Amino acid sequence: MLEAICKRCHRVFVIRPLEYESLKERKRSLPRYCPICQRAYKKEKEAAKKQREDLERQKRKAADAKVYQERLTDLAKEVDIVPLENIAPGPEDRPLYIIGNGFDLMHGVHSSYYDFGNTLGKHSNLRSTLETYLMADDLWADFEGALAKLNVEMMSQPFILDNFLDTMGAYEDDASAADFFVAAEMAAEPARVIAVDLMERFAKWIRSLEVPTKDLPLAGIIGTGKVLNFNYTEFIENLYGVPEKDICYIHGCRRKRKGKPLERLILGHLPNAGDVQFDFKDDWSGVNTSGNRAQMIYDAQEITLREIAEADNDLTKHCDIIIDEHKDFFESLSDINKVITIGHSLYPVDWDYFAEVIRQNSDWNGINWYFGCFGNGDLNRIRSFAGNFSIQKQKIHIFRTDTIRVNVPVKEPIRNTKIEQDKFLGSSESGHWNVYNCGSVVELRDASGDAMLERVFRSPMNGAVFADENTCFLVMRGVDAGVFLLRRLGGAWKYLGELIGIPNQGLITKRLRKILMHEEKAWFIYNSRVRVYDLTNGAMIFNKSVQQAPSKEYQGKDLTGEFRKIYKMGFY
Repeated sequence: MLEAICKRCHRVFVIRPLEYESLKERKRSLPRYCPICQRAYKKEKEAAKKQREDLERQKRKAADAKVYQERLTDLAKEVDIVPLENIAPGPEDRPLYIIGNGFDLMHGVHSSYYDFGNTLGKHSNLRSTLETYLMADDLWADFEGALAKLNVEMMSQPFILDNFLDTMGAYEDDASAADFFVAAEMAAEPARVIAVDLMERFAKWIRSLEVPTKDLPLAGIIGTGKVLNFNYTEFIENLYGVPEKDICYIHGCRRKRKGKPLERLILGHLPNAGDVQFDFKDDWSGVNTSGNRAQMIYDAQEITLREIAEADNDLTKHCDIIIDEHKDFFESLSDINKVITIGHSLYPVDWDYFAEVIRQNSDWNGINWYFGCFGNGDLNRIRSFAGNFSIQKQKIHIFRTDTIRVNVPVKEPIRNTKIEQDKFLGSSESGHWNVYNCGSVVELRDASGDAMLERVFRSPMNGAVFADENTCFLVMRGVDAGVFLLRRLGGAWKYLGELIGIPNQGLITKRLRKILMHEEKAWFIYNSRVRVYDLTNGAMIFNKSVQQAPSKEYQGKDLTGEFRKIYKMGFY
């Protein structure tokens, strides 16, 4: 039993055995503060860090603005820098407008990838998966490019797969083929989350976007012409009256059509951009390769890599297929003589579409290109784009969009008034003893509501099972799963510690069949194993392989049903 008193709030908090062993191995001292105070301290540090970062960001923004102005001045000697009002098409012009996300942003829509990331929340499984398995310094700056940087190695190394196979019991004599395949699929789960859950959440977010302003800063610029729209929103129709027949929603439109399914929204990276992530050296260090384990790991790796490759394909933007699907639109661009990009970043992921625009044009050298520019990054990409497509300098015209301002009504911030409430976990048969959870604080109270015992854990409990009026098991599900013992000794409730499983296997597994209490002992009966714990101190006193263990005869009070209620879907 490992407990400590917090130096800040003076609550008693629990240090779990695995946490203690980890600290010991790293030669670290035991924590002096409880998990609640640790989190509060972390928030304080994060707030201070954010304040410093905001100040640094403001300084960088000012410095960038100065460099931007200097570069525009220098560029004016080589290319045409035109005022916004001078790019309106004339009677002789046959324009193509290429619209990107900057168009929505300049109308006050919170449609950046950073905005999308903020909607996920700090504790979102999707956000955690993206930040863990996509190897990008700034995930949201070029999100589609980041999708090509899936950390395949992190999911499919032999030691990773060995752990999943062991956890699922795939090495056991009574293991089924399903145990093997589930282990391989669990290893590839992050890729599936990104490929499937991301698109579901992304589409839901796109459909929630609204224009918060009535201002029309491009009213004198957008007129009759074709529109290649890279946005999923139909704002260019609603705001500027562009007919839908003149618009190609190249990556899909969020519009709801009566009696028709919603369009699939396309998001992804260039074909083959993620191939390099599959080229890594296998690490077999520390892996037990005896018997047929090595072959099982190798076979599992093949399945995992196949699952990841399928997910990566779903995250690939197949431009050739998309262009073919919009063949009629591209063929209608043969006579355009003016291309106006508004809010498009010109990242290479979309260059195939521009190449098709040029290929379909009968006199592409005669096209005048008008590039909307928001900052230094746009200037860099305009230079790269023009060089790649051999656009002559006299055909390049740049107009500033960073000067566009719209009036957006200020909304009162939504205040977080959520207060953590007590969650009832379980009650003794007489109803005299009750266990509650408030965040990560567990309290055992008597019938009058007085706390008889309080402990702070790193994660919240999910349920409590009273074996009798003097014995209570606390149950924690999920990644931090565990079973903790409370006993009433000498008239007072005491925390006796966590019931420790065997390496790589906790107490609650899918092979668990029965839980009994008999003569101060708790019996955990699995398919082919029996473990017994001494309820006077929580120690494991019996752990042996027993063939057909559930079919044997046992004495004692059956607690299986009460434990199963906490898991709802069965033990896992």
